[in-house]
Amino acid sequence: MKCYIVMFKESATKEVIEGYINRIQESGGKIKYDYSDLMKAVAVWVPDSFVQSFSSDPIVEVMEEDGVANTQG
Repeated sequence: MKCYIVMFKESATKEVIEGYINRIQESGGKIKYDYSDLMKAVAVWVPDSFVQSFSSDPIVEVMEEDGVANTQG
C-alpha cells in the first residue's frame, strides 16, 4: 500500500469528498492527512489494487504518489 495525494476538482462538494474518503476506508485504505482546511485534497494510503479506480473517479483532479519534493537543481 502506497500513500497518494488526491486533489479534488473545484466543483467537488464536501459531502461528495466525504463519500470518496469513506470508499477508500471501506476498501482497506487509510487517511494520512486531510487538507480540507487549506484546499480540496487529502493524503491517503490506498491498496495497490484500488489505485486505478480511485484515481479515475470523476471528482479527482489529480492523484499522485506522495513523496519528497526537491527544490534544488
